[in-house]
Amino acid sequence: MSDSLQADTERLRRLALEFVGNPQQRRQWDVFYDLSYNFSPVNLGDGKWLVSGHDDLIAVMKDEGATLTALYPVTLSPILNELYLGLLPYEDGANHRLLRSLTQSLFSTAMILRLQSHISTILDDLLFPSVFEPEGCDILGTLGVRVPQAVSCLLLDVSPSDWEAIGRWSTTMYKQIGLYDQPEDVIRDAETAYQEFCEYVWYRTREKGTAKYGGVGEALIAAWRVGKLDDKQLLSYFALFLFTGMDTLTYAIGNSLWFLGNSLEVFSTLRADPKLADTAFDEAMRLWGPIRLCVRQLQRPIQLSSRVLPDRSIIFLLLHAANRDPRRIGQPNEFQWNRRGGDNLAFGAGAHDCLGATVGKMVGATLYRTLASRCKSIWVNPGKENPPFITSLPILGVESVQLFAKPIQASSRVSI
Repeated sequence: MSDSLQADTERLRRLALEFVGNPQQRRQWDVFYDLSYNFSPVNLGDGKWLVSGHDDLIAVMKDEGATLTALYPVTLSPILNELYLGLLPYEDGANHRLLRSLTQSLFSTAMILRLQSHISTILDDLLFPSVFEPEGCDILGTLGVRVPQAVSCLLLDVSPSDWEAIGRWSTTMYKQIGLYDQPEDVIRDAETAYQEFCEYVWYRTREKGTAKYGGVGEALIAAWRVGKLDDKQLLSYFALFLFTGMDTLTYAIGNSLWFLGNSLEVFSTLRADPKLADTAFDEAMRLWGPIRLCVRQLQRPIQLSSRVLPDRSIIFLLLHAANRDPRRIGQPNEFQWNRRGGDNLAFGAGAHDCLGATVGKMVGATLYRTLASRCKSIWVNPGKENPPFITSLPILGVESVQLFAKPIQASSRVSI
């Protein structure tokens, strides 16, 4: 290796470690991405690698030997930790296929349309007239909370009378992930929420004639009744769908509206043709999807473009970078209406893609169409330049989004 190449390699390794470990360094993501594409994968030392290239990332995500492994306790509570560990088999090939075989057929066009009707009503209630008022609409505090909770409840066939309790349990338990210094009373509150959640699930197994919205909850219970799922799997998979939109759907909504409110030409085109909402949201997710990074551990060696990574390696998959890889995507930092859908990794790929991707895309497209049909113009705070992002490494999220709009006169509204 030449002295120049070795210096570049060492510089990139230092930048990569700073990127992973320091939230302030992640604000300069574009500089780091541009350098990393030429050296992907980046050796971080101690058996850890960072993958930013589009094709390399797909190779890892499509390999069933790349699994999500619990290297550390998820939280201080033993019973909550056991629940969270029960979510991880969903990431393994065989268990992933099991859950898909039980639920994937439910994500039909008819089901999406049923959910869309409920989501449209919720969006109308939360957005209007709030966005037309001087103080605007706090997106993360309203849509970012209510919509993910509604999606989870609808998928799990939860009665509307139980939505408030489900929202309280899910929020309380989810907040424990990654916490190791919380007071004892906070842990006890989370464990109480867990016990109430368990009682609810067992109540559901005894209940007859439950109304079906998404059908997932009833499908999981039916599988448990015939022995396809054991008790722990039933609780964990219920929790999986309970937590499914928290953070990811919250920041998908926030990021996409921050983007749209700063993209006047995109919104103008959308107003002229609301049918483009699916395309617009998909491209917004390519640019600003809520997953910055995910982690896998290799159970076998894997061939990437420039080298073979050995088994037991810990791989940091940088989705946000892969979606902007100039070697695969032309003008990667620009919004374009004619992108190929297969290039977008915001919802994953292969065995590890997002099971609820169709639901997330429906929510985003419905949100875009709703605004295009009711608003003459929209704008947001913060602006386009240097928005504050949350400090999370795996989640890419604008810290706060305040949405403002001017209404369209009733006679000139576009039907959606």
